[in-house]
Amino acid sequence: MDARDPNCAIPFAVSHDGSMAPDVFPHKSRQKGIVLGWVSAMVLALLAMNSPAFAQDSTGNTHAESKMNSRLAKRAISKVIGSDISYVVMDAATSRIVSSRNADKAMLPASNMKIVTATNALSTMSPTKVFTTSIFSGPTPNSVVLQGGGDPLLTKFTLKTLASQTAALIDPTEPLIVDTDVNLFPKATDGPGWTKGYIPSVISPVTSLALYGDYTHTPIENAVTQFIDDMNALGIHASRGLEVDVSAQAQPLTSVSPHTVTDAVHVMLLDSENNIAENLFRHVALATQHPPTWQGSSDAAIANLNLLGVDTAGLRLADGSGVSREDRLNALSLAVILRLTSTIDAARFAVMFDSGSLPTAGVDGTLKAKFHRFTSRPSSCARGEIRAKTGTLHDTITLSGTTHDADGQLKVFSFLVNDQPANVIPLRTRQAIDGLAATITGCW
Repeated sequence: MDARDPNCAIPFAVSHDGSMAPDVFPHKSRQKGIVLGWVSAMVLALLAMNSPAFAQDSTGNTHAESKMNSRLAKRAISKVIGSDISYVVMDAATSRIVSSRNADKAMLPASNMKIVTATNALSTMSPTKVFTTSIFSGPTPNSVVLQGGGDPLLTKFTLKTLASQTAALIDPTEPLIVDTDVNLFPKATDGPGWTKGYIPSVISPVTSLALYGDYTHTPIENAVTQFIDDMNALGIHASRGLEVDVSAQAQPLTSVSPHTVTDAVHVMLLDSENNIAENLFRHVALATQHPPTWQGSSDAAIANLNLLGVDTAGLRLADGSGVSREDRLNALSLAVILRLTSTIDAARFAVMFDSGSLPTAGVDGTLKAKFHRFTSRPSSCARGEIRAKTGTLHDTITLSGTTHDADGQLKVFSFLVNDQPANVIPLRTRQAIDGLAATITGCW
């Protein structure tokens, strides 16, 4: 969720009891070898790309691009937007910058940080990697250990399934103690730069055992209580035990693994889900042999961007969601990442673009019409034509994504507004940025 952003969509497919009934979401990697393979593929892809022969001006822009550039330069100067705006429009086929302003200026990205998190997750882990929640034998004969595997989409339905599987393996006449192992991630602490007022309604403690959509101070306790309630409902007298550490060599009695990295990225981007973003931030650290602490996760994120060929000078990735006031990205880096994921290695990052993850203008996710995005002139002409990630903090409005210009050529773009005018309703600024995105399409 964008921090207190009216764009925030309610988590989808949630039933009245808070579960996704049923779950419907359809290692350590050799990362350096994978990235080297991508570099080779990138070179071949670039050599194979031939842009249509449109007439160009002295800057290399086509007639449509020149008009776009001129209009953006004028429309970006607005009392509704303010003076602190950075943007870039890049041709996806050639990486040529068509239009820009302060493109390399470090800015608060808000939830546009999730584009980085999605890219890092999909490039360090298999898109089909599953998150596993397990039951192990406990330290005493009448105990089991519920181990969190960092499933960011864990639901009540999933825990109910795990309880049913567990009940089939134990003596139903004996009381059961449920210990917990939540050591995959370190003990939860507030992220650097998190505003106290955002906790827990906008962002909650990051743990390896938590129910999807649980924005409270006690996610571990709530998940364990749910599992114990499920066991009791099956006729087994269960109670909570201690926090323990299961041996890495131990084999689970049973487990559930219904959700993948692809599933998590899909929900995170579409609904701007903060808890999922912070969970993936840690999984990227684990996948790249970094400690899943705040600093370790930040180091992992920066290191992976460097491997992907992204210039990280001046960037600060304090968290994975963009809630932190210490985060810094620039429009150029976001455009480069969007070009990589949409064009150079499209198959690897398909979930970001082909499966409705990045919201579609005026249609779904945090850009749906009920949030008044792309619903009125001048931006309504671009409804359905733009795929982009929204971002909002109390003084920050951002929008980065892809669209086609008047010549039908794919463009990637990023608009970052900081110090949003305090005397302007944020929705007006968002709609002004929507207008800038519509300008790229040529419909306005």
